[in-house]
Amino acid sequence: MKSRTASMGRGLDGIRRLVRGIIAVLILAATAFTAAATPSSAQADETKGNDGNLKTLRIGFPSSGSNWAGGALGVAVAKGYLDEYLKPLGYKAQTTGFVGAAPALHEALASGDLDYVNYAGFAGILGKSKGVDTTLLGVTAYNSGWRLVASTASGIRKLSDLKGKKIAYQRGAAPQMYMIKVLKEAGLKFSDVEAVNASLPDGLSTLASNGVDAAVTNAGQEQQLVNEGKARVLHIGKDADRKTYYEPTVLVANRTFNKKHPDVSAAILQAMLKAKDDIVADHEAYIKLSSQKSGNPLNVVRATEVDDAKTGYPMSLSSSLIDSMKSVQQFELDNSLISRSIDIVDWTDPKPLRTAIAEYRQQTLGESKTKARAAADKAVSGVVQAASASAEASKSRNGRIFVTVVLPILVYVLASLLIVLGRRRVIRKIDALERHEEKAIAHRDETESDPSARKDSEASDDSASYRGALLNLRKILTALFALILPVGILVAWHTVSAAQLVSSLIMPSISSVGKTIVAELAGPNGTFVGDVAISVSRILKGYALALVFGLLFGVLMGMSLNVHRFFMLTFKAFRQIPMMAWVPLLVMWFGIGEGSKVAVIFLAAFFPILVNTIDGISRTDPHLVEVGRMYQFSRWRMFREVYLPSALPSIFVGLKLALGISWMAVVGAEMIAASSGIGFRINDARSLMDYSIVFAGMIVIAVAGVIMDAVLSLIAHISTPWTRK
Repeated sequence: MKSRTASMGRGLDGIRRLVRGIIAVLILAATAFTAAATPSSAQADETKGNDGNLKTLRIGFPSSGSNWAGGALGVAVAKGYLDEYLKPLGYKAQTTGFVGAAPALHEALASGDLDYVNYAGFAGILGKSKGVDTTLLGVTAYNSGWRLVASTASGIRKLSDLKGKKIAYQRGAAPQMYMIKVLKEAGLKFSDVEAVNASLPDGLSTLASNGVDAAVTNAGQEQQLVNEGKARVLHIGKDADRKTYYEPTVLVANRTFNKKHPDVSAAILQAMLKAKDDIVADHEAYIKLSSQKSGNPLNVVRATEVDDAKTGYPMSLSSSLIDSMKSVQQFELDNSLISRSIDIVDWTDPKPLRTAIAEYRQQTLGESKTKARAAADKAVSGVVQAASASAEASKSRNGRIFVTVVLPILVYVLASLLIVLGRRRVIRKIDALERHEEKAIAHRDETESDPSARKDSEASDDSASYRGALLNLRKILTALFALILPVGILVAWHTVSAAQLVSSLIMPSISSVGKTIVAELAGPNGTFVGDVAISVSRILKGYALALVFGLLFGVLMGMSLNVHRFFMLTFKAFRQIPMMAWVPLLVMWFGIGEGSKVAVIFLAAFFPILVNTIDGISRTDPHLVEVGRMYQFSRWRMFREVYLPSALPSIFVGLKLALGISWMAVVGAEMIAASSGIGFRINDARSLMDYSIVFAGMIVIAVAGVIMDAVLSLIAHISTPWTRK
């Protein structure tokens, strides 16, 4: 009776735990629903600055390493104009340079970490087309800061010599547009050269090591190589046809924030208008300021600067500049960089610029209201603002949210509880049966002469059958138990995307990623099979080298104290250097071809194999070593029959660790400078903001890695039978 009561108590406790779990799920779902149903506001409203009640306004821009924005924005920051105009509105400016340029800026905009961005119109159009919710406020600069530089070792002396050559450029950004236009001028097509996607600094460093034949650079960056006689400038965008090569730089705002705070947008534009006047009034002073802030020599800054500051820093939305933006968009469409066009005019909001110009000219220049307004209207002449759109009709999302968000969570949690509790119960029943069978066997041994032994035997057969069924059920539940976490990740992913907790731009849906995987693996235009094959080939080459040298040094250092002392300090020092720190150097030394990738993988995989081999050798039973010495084993026989069997399990641990690190190494290397491989494909997709391909590539890498790890585990299982239980 007591046992039954206790059992019932345990059952009630289980029910209480289940109910509490369901309540927790409902609370979680309600929280997710609330977050999904509540419109997000710009984070600048909630972020306090260092000056008491001033809120921080976050402005991003592309950077080559220094936190100098250049142009009107740079001057506005350096001279305090931004804070001058923003402080009365309760804000202070925080400007941040992004080395990753357009992709990093778009990700920051999409995640709500930036309120404004000043960057190339090329990038602004690409981002808007891909779904980044921005508003165009004005064109802040108009110039071409690009140059095409060739290595003197390449033998390239004129543009037509580029055919068949390897050219580094930054994909998905203005340098790509510049390079294609230069090739067109030379009578060449994009397919006539081997284009390598690399950041501007990486492209230049690879050019210095002759890893590529030519590279698109930011004007002035190539000067040192030119002075050393290692490179020659083939084309200067600034000195070429303006209509063809000049491109707009634009100021864009988070659309929601600009709609809510047009006065803040106008204040930023006023500060930049004041900065522009300073640039025009004393251009030489601006050049010196740029040199000071950027760290570039004066001659380099002069080489990049526009000839006419009024043209170079228009602070306008004129018809000609809007036409230039349309031309940039057409280029992106023609070269399949974007798949859908946007209405440039609808993208703009001329009101902040019109307000900024009118107020600035009245307050600073002392112009009449009529004259100031006329100047403001002229500056936005290229924009015919459509009638304000009607307010979006609100509709209930409750039913959809419940079906797509709450219900999957509930199903997942309940299923997980059933699997966990069911598996635990089955294991307990199996343990109980095993104890019962042990008692039955002992009892049967004591009563073998008893006539009832036959009945006990039949009961034992039934028990064995029941136990077999329970064992099969345990296997099934154990397999399901291992799937709880992966399925949970998928449910969390689905919840985030379905509830629109983050932008679909940076968190695509599971269905879109699944379609991408199918298309890239089996579709007629899919590239994943070839990309993975290339990456696996590189891994096998680097891994094989690491295996040979890692085992060799590991065995020698494990078996000889002197060898260990000689090498260990150096290896330990090299081991502390992060893998990715080697990549730029290896790219310079070996170029962007196979050599640099294999070298990166070798360095990454070598140390796990080395360390685990040493550890396995050093853990060999001293008594076995002593026995080998007693029988006067040779070094080879001692290694083969004593050390190796003992060290093999540890060696295989090192091999498995090295394999995982090899995948990280090859993807990292392919992302920095490559023209093939799965890492290159992911980086290429990020440049063009195709995040479904990024996610799909990551999943393919994970699956390929798991398969290779499973193969290695099978080899380890076969090779070490003595370790099996």
